[in-house]
Amino acid sequence: MKKLITLILISISLTSNSIADENWSIIEDKRLITRGEIVWGHQFGFMKDLSLCDYDILLLSWSSDISDGKLKEFEGKDAYVQINMDGEVLDQELEFTLMFAGNFGSMEVGYFGAIVKSESFIKKLKQSSKIELTFSKPNKLIKILDIKTDSFKTEGLDEYYSMLDNSCPVIM
Repeated sequence: MKKLITLILISISLTSNSIADENWSIIEDKRLITRGEIVWGHQFGFMKDLSLCDYDILLLSWSSDISDGKLKEFEGKDAYVQINMDGEVLDQELEFTLMFAGNFGSMEVGYFGAIVKSESFIKKLKQSSKIELTFSKPNKLIKILDIKTDSFKTEGLDEYYSMLDNSCPVIM
């Protein structure tokens, strides 16, 4: 788990060598992100780790102007996010773990990660055009987020995801 946390933090911080599209950016061949429509600084996307190539790691960065340093208290804890994909609210929520939180000017930014093992979810996400994410619990976390919902354009994900997926070695 510590290795995953370290890899997520390093991947989120790297911004060179990116391939940009209207919706998606590939960074360092290991991270694929799209930015929030409400808050441009919010990011949603994927990460590939050579030691975890069998799994998709979802990334989510989220900021708050009202957390007053309290977001850091949730490091290592889970947050649940409701998903609305192209107008359809999915039955299951995604469970993200807050890996790291830190100050960025007057804001506090949290970096969340989730390992996704559902191929059907990833397939549906690749075919979508927009995803809306809403933090649903825990309530103590929701109270310190000034913006609880953001939308992300997902068009083009299938094409860009394949570039990201190609960073993992093919085992014969």
